[in-house]
Amino acid sequence: METLEKARQIAFSEGLRYVYIGNLSGHEAENIYCPKCKKVLIRRHGYAILENLIGKDGRCPHDRTKIPGIWN
Repeated sequence: METLEKARQIAFSEGLRYVYIGNLSGHEAENIYCPKCKKVLIRRHGYAILENLIGKDGRCPHDRTKIPGIWN
């Protein structure tokens, strides 16, 4: 767990914005967060996506930050 958390922090420090840990079920780092407001955008548990809050317009529902990707 410590190694995965460290790798995630390195990825963030190198400028990646959407980094999650997929091997620790139930860990807060398995979710995707908005890089601006830090609220959950995609909530996961294991391999399952429980909730995807990114709108079809590709924006964070909380602060309207544009999230790269295809969302429609």
